[in-house]
Amino acid sequence: MHLHMLRPKSAPRQLSLLESIDQLIETHHLLKHPFYQAWEAGTLSRESLQLYAEQYYQHVRAFPDNLKEFAGRTSGPLADLVEQDLAEEVNPSAPHSLLWRQFAESLGVSEAALNDVRPLPGVAALLDTYDEIASQATQAQAAASFYAYESQMPETVAKKKSGLCRHYNITEPRALAYFDVREKADSHRREAWRRWLGNQNNADKFGVLCAVERSLRALWGALDAVYPRECSTVN
Repeated sequence: MHLHMLRPKSAPRQLSLLESIDQLIETHHLLKHPFYQAWEAGTLSRESLQLYAEQYYQHVRAFPDNLKEFAGRTSGPLADLVEQDLAEEVNPSAPHSLLWRQFAESLGVSEAALNDVRPLPGVAALLDTYDEIASQATQAQAAASFYAYESQMPETVAKKKSGLCRHYNITEPRALAYFDVREKADSHRREAWRRWLGNQNNADKFGVLCAVERSLRALWGALDAVYPRECSTVN
């Protein structure tokens, strides 16, 4: 028997923290959710889009507060990253919450509906999840959770914008401004988060991945809340 036949197989390479996070994101990517697949295919009703616009606005409105809360617990390069992220969210010339309201208006959603809507349970759970992560999670857990959300945005908003133009006759720049801004902003945000996370080799990997999976499932849960129950699937 040849000696090389007796050599044990080498163990598979251990994934880095960032690679493990990316693997989780791919598993639970928002574009795999049936709601966004129906959006891309043009099979959502306008009423479904209106409900989504009303409900998801609660997350869009709360997200800057989440960043602000987290920024108060950071320092150094991470603090700079979060503060830059926050500055883009609340940019006085085009705050993201205002741009979302313009999108909602194009669907026929009233100001009162946006202001007074009560979050559905899945959306409320998303708000609670990011509130808790921003205020209580470790820096690595929180940063990874923000990355898990923002890293998906460039492709997700591009698909949503394309679907709106092709299937729902929403083409005015004012109505699509939110998607344009998020596609550009989150492309460089994603790289900034990746650079920081790539240096966190001593972080508690299990704890970080648990926080990431929790945030990803909360994002899915928010879409489950606005999609016809009989059509949604378990991820």
